[in-house]
Amino acid sequence: MQGVIFAFALLMFTAQSAPRTARDYYNELYAAGGLDRMADEYVCFDEDPTNENFFIFSQSKTLREFLLADGTFSKFTKAQQDRLKKDWLVVHGYAKGVPIGDEEYYDKDGDTWVGETVKLDTENLLRMRFTISWQTLRYKRSVEMLKPDKTYRSELAHFGKCEVVKPDVRQTANP
Repeated sequence: MQGVIFAFALLMFTAQSAPRTARDYYNELYAAGGLDRMADEYVCFDEDPTNENFFIFSQSKTLREFLLADGTFSKFTKAQQDRLKKDWLVVHGYAKGVPIGDEEYYDKDGDTWVGETVKLDTENLLRMRFTISWQTLRYKRSVEMLKPDKTYRSELAHFGKCEVVKPDVRQTANP
């Protein structure tokens, strides 16, 4: 009997500690309708299979087109309309399926998008940069280190692939 209990306990421990992938966490959250509904147009996975994080994003043009189609765009203030006419991304990251902070907004910068510049210390600024090939949905997401005058110093980049979030399950989360 002790052997059966030990085998059962070993099986339970092994099953609970089985490695999970970013896609596993995404699939679980997607099925529960738990993605941020303001950023659920694309999901992106790092090419490193050991990275358990993923992020999602939406383009402002999707929101803009929706608001124009349903007639609510004209109800916004001129300043809000001007902002909605620009191209930007809403980005939300997840660590093991748990939302990381709030949504981030990346403004268009040439063929890429950049996040808000933040001060690391007196000598360094940081910002996120996101570049995507719309033909293949391959991406580069980097943390750029900048000098105090905002000129480029260095970067740490990750690469991966995005895919369209299927509309089969309505996503309802929005922090």
